[in-house]
Amino acid sequence: MLFAVALLLTSFQQFSQAQSQSSLNCSLTSTFSNAPKQLSQTCLYTDANLQQISTQLKKFTPNYQLWSDGSNKSRWIYLPTNTQIDSSNPDRWIFPVGTQIFKEFRQTTKDTHREIKVETRHLQKIKPGYGVDSWMISTYLWNLPQTDAYLSDAKSNVLNTDHDIPSTQDCIDCHKGNKDFILGFEAIQLSDKQARFSFGHGPTRQVNEWTLKSLITHRLLTHPIKMPVLPGTPIEQKALGYLHANCGNCHNKLGYAADKEAQHLKFRHELAFDTVAKTDVYKTAVNQKTQNFTAVPYIVLGAQSEELALYQSALYLRMNSIDENYRMPMLATEKVDYQAISLIHQWLTTLPTPDHVIFHKSQHKQLSATTIKTPKNREPLTGPGLQVEIRFDNSQLIPPVLALYWPEDSSLTASPVMDHKDGHFTEKLILGNKGSHMSLRNSDEVGHTIYVKDKKQKVRWQLNYMPPNSSFEQELFWDNDIFVEIKCRLHLYMSSWVGSISSKYYKIVEIEAQQNYLRFAMSSYPEHFKKIKIWMPKYGLLETSIEIGEKKSIELKIANRIVGVIRLNRAAQ
Repeated sequence: MLFAVALLLTSFQQFSQAQSQSSLNCSLTSTFSNAPKQLSQTCLYTDANLQQISTQLKKFTPNYQLWSDGSNKSRWIYLPTNTQIDSSNPDRWIFPVGTQIFKEFRQTTKDTHREIKVETRHLQKIKPGYGVDSWMISTYLWNLPQTDAYLSDAKSNVLNTDHDIPSTQDCIDCHKGNKDFILGFEAIQLSDKQARFSFGHGPTRQVNEWTLKSLITHRLLTHPIKMPVLPGTPIEQKALGYLHANCGNCHNKLGYAADKEAQHLKFRHELAFDTVAKTDVYKTAVNQKTQNFTAVPYIVLGAQSEELALYQSALYLRMNSIDENYRMPMLATEKVDYQAISLIHQWLTTLPTPDHVIFHKSQHKQLSATTIKTPKNREPLTGPGLQVEIRFDNSQLIPPVLALYWPEDSSLTASPVMDHKDGHFTEKLILGNKGSHMSLRNSDEVGHTIYVKDKKQKVRWQLNYMPPNSSFEQELFWDNDIFVEIKCRLHLYMSSWVGSISSKYYKIVEIEAQQNYLRFAMSSYPEHFKKIKIWMPKYGLLETSIEIGEKKSIELKIANRIVGVIRLNRAAQ
């Protein structure tokens, strides 16, 4: 009993002494078996204001950073003096007792829009061996004045940001996928050669940070490791690296997913894989049927022949979702990583597509030549109202849609609707008057993020993520006679148009991909109107006037080169 009291007093004296020092020694704090209550009581900083990082710690940045809802992060590691990392298994390092790793998270506040420190995580190895039982897990929540951080657990949207403090179990679920618990500090993540094809959100690696070369030079590994490089092209290397960092911690034989009937799927990279075809990603995911997720047939489907095949890849669809029962990664994220979506989109379109795959939409055949001929023996351009004939001389310059309207009217009050189905917008063009509200709906099986970014017209907006079966209202705030393209950040091939006009007398005509010639008529407009406007993508807004009994021709030009013609013939209605 007396021995226990003496030991307790000794520990308290050590801790009190550590608190009183302006610079805590990491060799001292490495002996603590309980987490300090404040971050200032660890060895991360050397000053009372928590600004100067201790030189006992070495900064490092993984080649492939984990997505954390846009947080910027910094990482530091302390290895006790005269110790080495056991690298006998080059894919599963074992760290010495006393190792400490800190990771700082910074997010932008919703009110002041400034970046602040929100959380610092601390992992400290306190027992020999490996795995979760050998490590002490601590999370520290920063105070608003940014003067210190305090031991915390499982809090949401801290400090008026979108950042969540994870629970201890959340940390265990993510980190259990590596033998000795640590993620991001390993050969492929620290490889100096691999850094040229690094990927992920956050600050890039700086000079003097620790890399694999640093560990080798200072003989901090028990077994030498050849500088690894991921196999494949730059796109393949980035995709493999992203999947390794963001999916591989769960999807491997030790990971969280293996406990959830997903042990067949492996995204963690091993150094022995020297070709893309040998990787577990390729063998267990590419063109492989889904087993536990039946909404789509494939885990990853090559999309070389048809972009809609992206909708048959479970990986791509689940990365597009923020539904907690559907999204991937499943843990520690609530926002879609658009940069990663773009990368995986590019990667999928490089993969071979199985011959037996049947797509929802037929593939368009490409013409061998860009110049096409106009049909002969056309009927005369006659009839009541306004008769319109359009010819396009180049197949590459055929627009998908056009709008014709009489601008002398200003009585339009419309609430246009745009829906999404089968991976496409349901309309090629919708029209409304300035100040009206269009309804954007999602009848698709997957989510969309719709946006406009038109620098020329100075129109820019973005809707938040639209889950399946949702709808949003968006005001047409731009001036009349302006047409803007709307797209999806998640599905880069999706495209449609929204126009703002004041006239209720209009006609929208959709044009097929190779339809170089079309005719249509328009009626039911006031006879005294004379001015008309015609808008088409690629050609912009064309204006003219025409009276009853008059014929007109308008040349279509691109870069001062005639590439088609519009013929008009107006008769009484």
